Amino acid sequence: MAASLPPRLRRRLTPRAPSTRARVATLLVILFVAAFGISGVATWAVLSQPVDAGVEARLDRETQTLIRLYSSLPLPEAIHEIRSRERRAAGLHWRLAERNGAVIAGDLPEGNLYRPGLTSVPAGPPHDLPQVEEETAPVEDEEADAADRLRVLTVAWPDGKLLSVGEDLGRMPEVRRQFLRTFLLTSGAALMIALGLVLTFASRLLGRIEVIARTADAVSGEDMGARVPMRANGRGDDIDRLALSVNLMLDRIAGLLASVRQVSDDVAHDLRTPLAHLKQRIETALNGPPDVDTYRAALEGASDKIDEVLATFEALLAIARLEAGSQGPHFQPMDLSQVAEAVVEAFRPSAEDGGREILLSAPHPLPLRGERALITQMLANLVENALIHTPRGSTVEVRAERLGATARLVVEDDGPGVSDEERTRIFERFFRVDRSRTTPGSGLGLSLAAAVAAAHGAQIKAEDARPGLRIHVDFPLAREEPAA
Repeated sequence: MAASLPPRLRRRLTPRAPSTRARVATLLVILFVAAFGISGVATWAVLSQPVDAGVEARLDRETQTLIRLYSSLPLPEAIHEIRSRERRAAGLHWRLAERNGAVIAGDLPEGNLYRPGLTSVPAGPPHDLPQVEEETAPVEDEEADAADRLRVLTVAWPDGKLLSVGEDLGRMPEVRRQFLRTFLLTSGAALMIALGLVLTFASRLLGRIEVIARTADAVSGEDMGARVPMRANGRGDDIDRLALSVNLMLDRIAGLLASVRQVSDDVAHDLRTPLAHLKQRIETALNGPPDVDTYRAALEGASDKIDEVLATFEALLAIARLEAGSQGPHFQPMDLSQVAEAVVEAFRPSAEDGGREILLSAPHPLPLRGERALITQMLANLVENALIHTPRGSTVEVRAERLGATARLVVEDDGPGVSDEERTRIFERFFRVDRSRTTPGSGLGLSLAAAVAAAHGAQIKAEDARPGLRIHVDFPLAREEPAA
């Protein structure tokens, strides 16, 4: 019972799950928060390492830089460089002194004895606390001690002067706190921006998908004319290609349904006459005097009418299969000229018996890929149509010729031809020109020929031969030679 409900009602009665838009937005936000959190934790882990880690490397680099400057600059310029560094570098301090401790330049606290090597000295105002070697002694409470000490590297220059470079370890806790505040502020702002972008992206993307879903619902609700709106400035992304594919599929379905309806109408209309004749023949035999010969004649006539009806159904089924593609042709290499020659030779006796001449012009091989049986049937229908609808003394010519990258198959007669209006309809099912109503046939021969041409990617066209009718079919030539 649920399957018979309209699509919109069925969707309303179905339990609502979280929308795709909400799921996508939530997932993207979670991924963003996780990535941002991992990067923050990694940075915090680096900042939380022991405060002495990396200090020695920084002091050594700075000392080597100053030694190179001192070796290449006069003393006043070297002193000027040290003072300029004091003004622009945060956390680092310098001291240049004579061997006896007299300070030449620098801002390291005085009152400490700076000996060559790596040492720790108290920070803050000058005082005379004894110096403590830090080379091997571990620090018990590094976080607390770091706030009140300087790490100093002292080296002796070749002329005996002492250069000391120190880093204030007390700034590390403040750096951590500043990082935490900055991380929290930037994370909140970035999260809000990311959430807005994610929601906007998800709304636009899933909104386009929702349009496709509504179109499918409309088609399910028997609105076969509904199509997915295409963006005028579409960039050809995945959603645009999906919309185009859906529209092409709906066009194909609509064409097949229209074909089915047309076949149904044609069958109902054009098979009524032979069935009515069959019924009339049987009723006439039954209502007449009982006679074996009369019954036999009625049965023979009924058999002929049944054969006619069966042939019509066979032609309709063949056309339907080709147009639906349910039993597509199995293409193989073949020679169109050989097919033309075989068909002409098959029809030559009947053409001569009817007082007509059939000619063939196929001087060169024309390789193409196709199903030989279908193309043979198509050409046979075209030749038979020309022989039936031309008077005695007419000529029917079959040509197979090359036109660039195209193999053209032509069937031309010099009969009465058809009018311009009729020529545009001769490939329709059951269409017959007025003067052909008395000739045998169902009006499906040319329709089947058009279906075979379409299945092979060929173009079929009817033209005025002045006099007569010319029908040509253009096939794409194959690159490889036909099989022997």
